[in-house]
Order: sequence, then C-alpha cells, then structure tokens
Amino acid sequence: MERKFFCSLIALFVGISTLFAQLGIKAGVNMANEIKSFNQSGIASGFVSSNLTGYEIGLVYQLMPKKSGLGVEIGALLSQKGSSFNDSTSIVNRIKQGYKELNYLDVPLNLRYRFTLGLIGIYGFGGLYAGYALSGKTVDEIANVTQNETFSSFANHLDYGYNFGVGVELFRKIQFGGTWSEGLKNTLSSATGLPTPINSTNRVFTVNLVYLF
Repeated sequence: MERKFFCSLIALFVGISTLFAQLGIKAGVNMANEIKSFNQSGIASGFVSSNLTGYEIGLVYQLMPKKSGLGVEIGALLSQKGSSFNDSTSIVNRIKQGYKELNYLDVPLNLRYRFTLGLIGIYGFGGLYAGYALSGKTVDEIANVTQNETFSSFANHLDYGYNFGVGVELFRKIQFGGTWSEGLKNTLSSATGLPTPINSTNRVFTVNLVYLF
C-alpha cells in the first residue's frame, strides 16, 4: 500500500516537472454586437444593430508542457458585451438610438499551440467559453433615458459559445493577439423596450494584451 502511494507521488512530481505553468493579467478592447433575428420583416428592416466598443480584463492561467508547443489555458474575465442600435419601428414614429451594455463574467477554456523562434513565438488557440451576465444598461441617446438591467429583467443570465484566436508572444512574458467569440446561447431578454426578436446571440472581436508572471 505504501509502495503504491510513493510510486503515485513520484509519478505526480515527474508529471508536474514536465509542465510550464504561468499566471497572467489579460486586458483588451471589445468590439461587440448582438446578432438578432426577428419574427417580422418590417421590424427587421427598421432595427439596425452595430458594434459597441467595450473592455475585457481578468486573469488567465496557461499550462504548457516544456517539450511541446501544445497546452491549455483557462481564464476568468470581466467582458463588456452588447451593441449600438437604431430603431425606427416605434408605433409613435419616434426613432430610438442608443446602446446596450452587458457586463459578463466569462470563463474560457482553450487548447493552445505555440511555435517558438528564439525569444519570439507565434500562437493560436481555440475552445469554448461560458459566461454569466452580472449587470447592464440600455441607453436611449435621443430621449436621454437610461434603463438599468436588474436581476429580474434578464431572461437568461447564461451565455456560452466558442472562441478562437492568434497572436505573437515576446520573451514568453508578453502576448499580443486577437480573439473572436461567437455565442451559441439565445440570450433574449423581453425587458429591454426594444422590438422583440426570436433569437439574440453575442458576437465579440477582442484585441488583447497579456502579461505573464
């Protein structure tokens, strides 16, 4: 029994010694949009959604085998999603124009591959993410009205989808890259005051910078 225990412990230490783990701070700029589909063509033609600039910041943990470029990454990121909108479908003929911000806690899990040339590396990654909406607001810039999204106003706090990206790494410390995230979950909320679509998903492109300790 003791021999099996010590053998297992030695195997664990050997496995850990072949890995190179790093914790890092990640920050970036999001260009987010909500992809909506409507149940009436008239509403669809009168409602225009465009990119909203937001932020992304949080921690990432990268685990890479020392003798291989293939590894994994997990993160905990505060990510601002949403969209800008222009709505001319109001029954009182008043055009609405503004933006919707939603603040998510995202947890991505990715496979990574890094190709290193001296102090410079090129990496790519792909995987899945899960998100939870913490707060948000909808702003009508013409009427100068802000509606805060409360816990009860969210039809569904959860979001999930896939992401992939590429980038450049310097000195195994600094990473600069881009990430594309595509939501698969219908995040429809009927409490926004906007025309009701039958489906709404998040789409985000992020330019980010990571510093690894």
